[in-house]
Amino acid sequence: MDDPPSPETDGAPSPSAPDAADEVNPWLVRFFLILAFGLAFGIEGMTLVRSYLLSGKGESGPVAEEQGAPADTLGTRSSDAPLRIGDDLLPATDVTERVVEMQVRAQSSGPWTFRLAVAVDNGTETPYRLTLRALETDDGTVLDEGRTATWPPGDSTRFRAAWPMGADARPQSLTAEAELQYTADSTRTVRRRISFGHVPVQMER
Repeated sequence: MDDPPSPETDGAPSPSAPDAADEVNPWLVRFFLILAFGLAFGIEGMTLVRSYLLSGKGESGPVAEEQGAPADTLGTRSSDAPLRIGDDLLPATDVTERVVEMQVRAQSSGPWTFRLAVAVDNGTETPYRLTLRALETDDGTVLDEGRTATWPPGDSTRFRAAWPMGADARPQSLTAEAELQYTADSTRTVRRRISFGHVPVQMER
């Protein structure tokens, strides 16, 4: 007998088995995803921590120009403390402005007057101008009249200022502003809001 005919073979190549190199390991994909998310969260966390630390430092720092020197650990009085006799009016300047008088002159019938005297010693080589203004009393009244004096280099004199107030009023705060004229185009300005504590009252007939 003749042998049974063999099945005809197709001329197209048979599909080959998937190449091992083309296969993607699912665990490897998971590893890279976890690594990517971990890095993203880590960077974001470091940014938040750094922002928090920087903001904390910014809040605790002193205001150099307007407030003068802060209190130190040795007990130096803070610039926010009430002004007293013997204090420097503007510690942030190179000029000495020592308070030598601070008093309220009271009359039984008539306005009361706040008097402030400052001994200024301009040991610098530049002209110096001091302005005292915006005196506020304890009843909320603000006296806008300013008192200004100028000292040439090396000059040392006493500056006296007075403000009439209402009866029974007490000074609460005022603004001191200093200007140092280095050149025609260069001026340094230092400004400070000063508070008063107990100011003695002298009664006059």
